[in-house]
Amino acid sequence: MVCLLILVSNFRIMRKIIGLTFLLFGLQISLFAQEDSTNTEEEFDFSEYELAAPAAKAFCNNKVLGQSPTSLFGLFYNHQLAHELVAGEPMNRPIHPEEAVQIDAAHQVSFVSNFPIVSRNNILVNLGVNYQRQSYQMSDVNSHPFAMEMDEFAFNRANLTLTVFKPLNERNFILTQLQSELNGNYTADNVDISNLRFPLAVLYGWKPSDRLMYAFGLSRTYLGGALNYVPIIYYYHTFKNQKWGIEALLPARAMLRYRFNSLSYMGLGFNVNGATYSMNQAEQPNIMPAVPNYYDAQDLELRRSEIRAGLSYSRQLNGFFWMSVEAGYRINYSFNVDEGGDFTRFFGSEEPYFMENQLANTAYFTVGLSYVSP
Repeated sequence: MVCLLILVSNFRIMRKIIGLTFLLFGLQISLFAQEDSTNTEEEFDFSEYELAAPAAKAFCNNKVLGQSPTSLFGLFYNHQLAHELVAGEPMNRPIHPEEAVQIDAAHQVSFVSNFPIVSRNNILVNLGVNYQRQSYQMSDVNSHPFAMEMDEFAFNRANLTLTVFKPLNERNFILTQLQSELNGNYTADNVDISNLRFPLAVLYGWKPSDRLMYAFGLSRTYLGGALNYVPIIYYYHTFKNQKWGIEALLPARAMLRYRFNSLSYMGLGFNVNGATYSMNQAEQPNIMPAVPNYYDAQDLELRRSEIRAGLSYSRQLNGFFWMSVEAGYRINYSFNVDEGGDFTRFFGSEEPYFMENQLANTAYFTVGLSYVSP
């Protein structure tokens, strides 16, 4: 009897286990038959979404690796050693014969500046305010009015320079420079704004790497003394070793650069300095009141142009202050006088000058102090 009760009890337990097993199996089948609500991958269509803003456009900058520092402000003194000037006979005025005079020394003081007024990755605008004063210490000046004028009055050169560097993308750029100059042997009380001159240069360039930039363009320039239009080439290249480099804006200047380290470098090259100067003081009677014929000429302009070829050395003094020295040879290109104010005189022109002078070549040296950009 006891065995029968145990058997019946076990049967009931087994029936409950079998029923529970079927219940769990059915529930599992039901769960697998449903979709997984946690799988949301197919609910998002990324083609329906757009970026909030387009990707930022990249632009090239205005420098190459290892380039010489850009001066924000600078003060320079240039000294030329003794040399001779042969002042020519004015055209159709034989009363002033040719005269040779001795220039004991020539002194030039220059203040240059070049600071940014707009500085963004897609455009850079710099403004330069510059002043230069050239004076001559002379002896043996007798009666020639041009030599007397040089001895008594300095030649001043003041200009504003606006430079715009406009990158178009990572490889191309446009470089523009506009100047307004007021040059002459004027004094503070006889400045004539009508004598303003406007040099201009426009270039289109490429920057294939961080070590190379080059551009080609056209300039309205006074490099030869008189107004002229010439093609220009911009070429900045630092070689792979980053010690040697070339910095050139032809035909105005070129320099082979050797960088000792980040604090000093040396340069070998040339600079062409050219401008036209209004000779206002030619009308002043206190120069030579006994011979008025010279003053009969109208709107006299000195067409001054020279080439300075030399060796320079620049070094950091402290922080952003740099010192530079240069020594070389000054080669005269033009020191003639024109009548009739500002007009175009192309290179190689055979149009006669009002007065043709001969200025001897001589050695020079320059010292300067600059505050450079970071």
